[in-house]
Amino acid sequence: MSNYVIGVDLGGTNLKAGIVDKKGKIHSRLSIKTHYNADPQTISDQIFKLIHDIIMIAQVKTSDIVGIGLGSPGLIDKRGETILFSPNLPQWRNIPIKEMITKRFVVPCVLENDANAAAWGEKWVGAAREASSVVMITLGTGIGGGIIIDNKLWRGANNVAGEIGHMVIQKDGRKCNCGNYGCIEAYASATAMVRRFKELLKSGAVSLLKNSDEITAKMINDAALQGDKASLDIIKETGQYLGIALVNIMHIVNPEVIVLAGGMAASGELLMEPVRQLTKQKAFEASYKDTKIVFSQLGNDAGIIGAAGCLLKELEISV
Repeated sequence: MSNYVIGVDLGGTNLKAGIVDKKGKIHSRLSIKTHYNADPQTISDQIFKLIHDIIMIAQVKTSDIVGIGLGSPGLIDKRGETILFSPNLPQWRNIPIKEMITKRFVVPCVLENDANAAAWGEKWVGAAREASSVVMITLGTGIGGGIIIDNKLWRGANNVAGEIGHMVIQKDGRKCNCGNYGCIEAYASATAMVRRFKELLKSGAVSLLKNSDEITAKMINDAALQGDKASLDIIKETGQYLGIALVNIMHIVNPEVIVLAGGMAASGELLMEPVRQLTKQKAFEASYKDTKIVFSQLGNDAGIIGAAGCLLKELEISV
């Protein structure tokens, strides 16, 4: 009997895979840098090689693999077979990746939006195990979202629901990678936070990172933990922008739990405090009071575990 699922999490920065059992435990994992600006064939070949390598590293038999779950950023077609568009993978368009993986490895494959997959992972074995309504927000290169209502992923009429990163919070605001203006992703993603921080430095702000050649979200977070005022200010502002999105979510969905995940969750309470303050200030009390805002319990593994869980759910295999 097949015992494992391969979960693959395709991100704009990293491509990760893991061997996951039917209880949501990862037994082996592997991560490489994504060639995000490469042609579709190059990215596809990266995915194929990663799957092959994780099988070799884990030393599992092909017969022990029940299938492959792939979480990919962007919009997926209604049949769940093709990547239509991904703002943070510029050439990743109209890719029939499900069929490609199935043919290559001769096992079932499920294709899911990466944030949907991560949301399902937290619902399955993470921070939202006890909740029937969940909204997950992934904070990384971009901002993704997954919505679970009545214990089911809510995909919308055309399978493209949950694009929280492209919620417009400011008319005619900053340009987003999707081509629109004023999206929350253009303000509160890791990429946007770094861009706003650099603008702050150009305006004359004093910072420990003033003379750094390359600035990352992690560097900003580390500097903030050392008391760097510019870094603290930019994280606080990011939390406030994010709070605006959460207020809208509370008013529209009123979920039991909102889970924040992704690399920026490393900021911890520096990010969470302004989020909670703004949502308490701006949201209706009835919408806010019973909604828990928590960080992911699965961390960087949420996408891998969730993609595997989506495969098991699709095949109606008990989890």
